[in-house]
Amino acid sequence: MREALMRGRARMCAAALAVALLPAGAPPAQATAAPRQADFRILPYLQSPGASGITITWFTGDGRPGRVTVRGPGIHGHRVTPVTGEPQPDLAYTQAELTQEIPGLEQGSWLAGPGNFKHSARMSGLRPGSRYHYTVEQGGATFRGRFETAPAADRWRHIRLIAMSDSETEPRGRVQHREWAPGAGAAGRPSADPGSPWDRTYGTTVLSGTRVLRYPLTEDEGLRRNLAVVKERSPDAVLFTGDLVQGGGYQPGWDEFFRHTAGAAGDLLTGVPIIPAFGNWESFGAINGGYGTPADRSPVVRSRAKFHAYFDAPENGTPEHRDNYYRVDYGPVTVLTLDSNNGEPDDSAASYPPELKLTGRQYTGPGTDTQENFTRAEYEAAGGRDLSDYRPGGRQWAWAEEQLRDARAEGQIVLVQFHHVPYSSGEHGLPMNHALTSGQGGTPMRVYHPLFERYGVAAVLSGHSEMFERSFVDDDGDGIGVHYYDVGVSGDGLRGVRRDGPTLDSPPLAYNAFSRWTADQGEPEVWDGARLRSGGKHYGHLEIDVNRVRDRKARITLTPVHVFPVMDDALAVLRTERRTYSDRVVIDVAADGTPAR
Repeated sequence: MREALMRGRARMCAAALAVALLPAGAPPAQATAAPRQADFRILPYLQSPGASGITITWFTGDGRPGRVTVRGPGIHGHRVTPVTGEPQPDLAYTQAELTQEIPGLEQGSWLAGPGNFKHSARMSGLRPGSRYHYTVEQGGATFRGRFETAPAADRWRHIRLIAMSDSETEPRGRVQHREWAPGAGAAGRPSADPGSPWDRTYGTTVLSGTRVLRYPLTEDEGLRRNLAVVKERSPDAVLFTGDLVQGGGYQPGWDEFFRHTAGAAGDLLTGVPIIPAFGNWESFGAINGGYGTPADRSPVVRSRAKFHAYFDAPENGTPEHRDNYYRVDYGPVTVLTLDSNNGEPDDSAASYPPELKLTGRQYTGPGTDTQENFTRAEYEAAGGRDLSDYRPGGRQWAWAEEQLRDARAEGQIVLVQFHHVPYSSGEHGLPMNHALTSGQGGTPMRVYHPLFERYGVAAVLSGHSEMFERSFVDDDGDGIGVHYYDVGVSGDGLRGVRRDGPTLDSPPLAYNAFSRWTADQGEPEVWDGARLRSGGKHYGHLEIDVNRVRDRKARITLTPVHVFPVMDDALAVLRTERRTYSDRVVIDVAADGTPAR
């Protein structure tokens, strides 16, 4: 009975993809027959981009062979590659997921079917800076897309990257309006009292002892519209700096992520490669045991296994750490991805007695660990072998320094991404020995800053505190430092700065002395009755434009973008608009790839 039900749901999900299986702009007459269960579970998506190749991956409900055909420069006619599906047992639904109930949704309507087979092929031997068309045939369905290879480091004009974080997808996001932390100018907001017009329309809730509005877009709508704006900007690649899903061990969360990026709700990744990083949520099993127990951390092992199943990063010299940290060169830009989830020695807030905990703005050092949820020994006792630490002298550290040295010798512009933001005014901005710590503070990643400044890293991209914030750190005082961003506003929480008191009416704690801008404090909300005219914190992303100028020099422009909900007097969202915040940063780059004075 259950298998029949699941097959039915799979057919419905596949049918919903039928429109997405058409080429962009294709007339209805080109539609193929509705896909069967053997057809696309996840549409073809792009990863590991390079100047001579790219990886195309898709998922199906069974392992029957498909094939990918590529046409473009350097290929005589076309190149056909048969691709057999490989079973992915780590992606099977659990009993808890099959029986889960979500208020507001028909039970099980979000499930995609029992089968999960991975088809993946590396397209190599391609020409730099060239456009290619590809066709994937699978069962009764055909998908057509296109991609561009990265340009050569010495032959390029313009590169656009997008950085975003904390999408934290889950089926509940289809009906959930998140709490909207008040920022500067919020005194003009509509009433958040129970029974008020806003409460009746979108709801209100209590956050940190203060009643606040719920955001007018659901998480699902926010992410979908955010990704649509990204797609319209035609980026060369998208950096997802972690917390892609609301629990790496929660299969419906992954189904939702790809529904938005390579499925019925959006297809950004079918034409734009993804460069992802591990977030803390990628180690969390959600309803399947959370972080487990000290005696059994298998939920963490299973969670991280799902990330590895979906993504295939370039090799880093340590096979068991592949996908954790890696390098991608996109023309003159080097993107280094690190894994910030395991610091050593392991630490926890409980290690510090109350009388020794820091208070206020006290700071005695970054600490050694970004999470107190599990230890390396516990993880490995459960069978995990892929956990990489980031301490000085460790494998990841040595690899990162080698890549920084090499990129600098090659004159590359260097960007770094990892999840736990080192400098933050938000929820995760305090070290483990502070009385207000979340137990997941990003301060330990500050250990990398001397390396970043020494090798001329232009910017570090993170998430985690679910804020939009920029910090600037210049230890040697020469005016050339590193810009640190929290871009955790993809489609989940909309938090503000940490407060120095029990309620949101308290003044900001201002723990991050390096903060230069936050969306909630730097962009005052301007209200006209119940209508927000401008400002405030919204879902969005960071747009990174790199333009070539004379003498091999370059200019980087970092623009914080938000998706603004335009509403009428009745509180209905009429549309959303792409708007930019005021904190646009321009970095001139010298011929050796380093930020210039």
